[in-house]
Amino acid sequence: MEDEVVTQTINVGEVILDTINSLCNSLFSSIDDSILPELDNLVFLNADATRTTYMQRIVGENFENGLLTIAFCLVIAFVLYYAIKRFTAFYSGASIENPYQFLVKAVVVTILSMFSLSICTSILGFTYEITEFILDLGKKIFGFDVSFSNLILALSKTTSGDFNLFSFDGILRGMLSISSFTLIITFAFRYILTKVLILLSPFAILCLMNKSTYGIFRGWLKSFASLLLIQIIIALILLLPFAILKENPDSIFNKFLLIGSVYALLKSNQFVKEFINGTGISTDFSSGFAGIRSLIGR
Repeated sequence: MEDEVVTQTINVGEVILDTINSLCNSLFSSIDDSILPELDNLVFLNADATRTTYMQRIVGENFENGLLTIAFCLVIAFVLYYAIKRFTAFYSGASIENPYQFLVKAVVVTILSMFSLSICTSILGFTYEITEFILDLGKKIFGFDVSFSNLILALSKTTSGDFNLFSFDGILRGMLSISSFTLIITFAFRYILTKVLILLSPFAILCLMNKSTYGIFRGWLKSFASLLLIQIIIALILLLPFAILKENPDSIFNKFLLIGSVYALLKSNQFVKEFINGTGISTDFSSGFAGIRSLIGR
């Protein structure tokens, strides 16, 4: 009688374990199939992100429509400010920029702001070319495309037998699937933020017309550059797990390195943020707005 009870208890435990593994495997497979292909599109931005009809309509084709109309009002404001400052300089004796220099700078900056969408598109295209070069390099080395989808596929081939959540391979698979869900939220926000900065590009470029607002342009440029730098860092990090899987996927040490690679993917955004902050992005923004306060106060 006791043997029968023990046998039933063991069978119930196995059923519970199999159920958990089946549910987790279905969940992770659903995440992998639906999220990972979109993650590749979100992370690796190209020039097509700005070539949509709606982006062009929002920015505008000239100063008569779109955000460029507001930008043109900002041009007028800068010119009026310079004219007033030039007039008062005769009485205050303050040094002021030469009218010819200001006029040339105003014309150049205004033209650049008018083509800000094209400039941002070119920057996106250049960044994507660097990213594509890194990914193509990985393809030549490993023999297949370097992507999040193929990373899961390569990891599944290293798993021995059926999926087991409570094994080292199962934990690794679960970490990558869950982290991919976190990554897609992070990079969806980055995608939106990149487009917002592109929409702000005409105003950021116009801030070059006055020395008091230079900091705003530097802050915008560093923020935009940091968002694009992330995808280059991600492309480099993606090469590492594929290299580890090609070398010796069954080694415990290499599996720890795989976990480290997944963690590095999660922390890539923070790394770039700290790197850019180290060069003074926060200082530039604060100095830019301080310049605006001093400009208004004069």
